[in-house]
Amino acid sequence: MNAKSDAFRSVISHIRNSGLYSALNADLSLPSLFVYRYLLDQPNDIVNLQKDIQDLPFFPERLNASYQDEWIIFCKKAVSKLGFKDLSKLNLAFLTDELNADDPRRLIDHEYQRPETLIWLKKRLICMQDSEEFDKQFQQLCLIESLFSGNQVAILKSQQQRKIEDFIK
Repeated sequence: MNAKSDAFRSVISHIRNSGLYSALNADLSLPSLFVYRYLLDQPNDIVNLQKDIQDLPFFPERLNASYQDEWIIFCKKAVSKLGFKDLSKLNLAFLTDELNADDPRRLIDHEYQRPETLIWLKKRLICMQDSEEFDKQFQQLCLIESLFSGNQVAILKSQQQRKIEDFIK
C-alpha cells in the first residue's frame, strides 16, 4: 500500500462512519485532510491550495502551525455551502461507493434523484485518484511532512524570516 491509497481509504472510511461534515476534525492525518481539502477546492478561490503546497519547502512550519486548522475550517465551510452538512445515508453510500465507480451509469440513478453537486463531488473524488496534479501536490505534502516530523532534520530560517522575526521583537 502507499500513502495515497491509505489516505483515500481513510477519507472514505471517515465519511462512511461520521458523515462528510463530522469527519472533518483534528484527528485526521494531514494526508487525509489534504484529500478533503483538494476535493473541496474551488477554482479562483482566495486561498490558492497549489501555491500553499508549492510554498511548503520554504515555509514547512505552516504545515503544523496553520494549514491543518485552516483546511478544516475551509472544508467545513465548503461542505455547509454545498448543503452537505447532513447527507442522507443513501447519499453517503453513493459518495463512498467504490464499486464500479468508473462506470458513468452508476453516477445517475433514475429512481433516486441525487443533487448535481453530489454527482460532481463523486466524479471529482474518482478523478483525483488518477490526477497527476493531485499526485504532485500530495507527494510534496508527504515529503515535507516526513522531513518536518523527523528529528534528524533542522529547519533553517531564511534571511527574510530572520529579519521579520527580528522586526517583530
